Amino acid sequence: MLAATVDFLLAFGAGTPLALRVLPQLKVEANALVLWVACVFGLSFVNQVLGAWIFKASLGKWMLRMRVVREQDARRPGFWRLIHRWLLGLTWLPMQPVRSLVCADGDPYEDHCKLVYVRVKDLRRLQHSG
Repeated sequence: MLAATVDFLLAFGAGTPLALRVLPQLKVEANALVLWVACVFGLSFVNQVLGAWIFKASLGKWMLRMRVVREQDARRPGFWRLIHRWLLGLTWLPMQPVRSLVCADGDPYEDHCKLVYVRVKDLRRLQHSG
């Protein structure tokens, strides 16, 4: 949960100054809110998808020494699976408070893309034993 908080703060905390810096440099009229949303979602995409695809972890997970791996074989997730997970995170996770009010069954934090977070030391132990 702490890693998700770091990732959230990165997207919103860095997206705001980025939007404020880009807006005055644009040659065309741009809606500040649309630009801000584009910067926040763009940084979120870079961090969550490209970071996990290239480095096996987003910035928050890297800071906590965790990796994103496939549930069935503990290998690197593919690019399209990471995009699917990112899009689900944008739409599915914000709906969890509503879901809990409707009294839904099941694990609300189940990863539907079959990806899990593991500590680096546990991943190394798994790789050396297998």
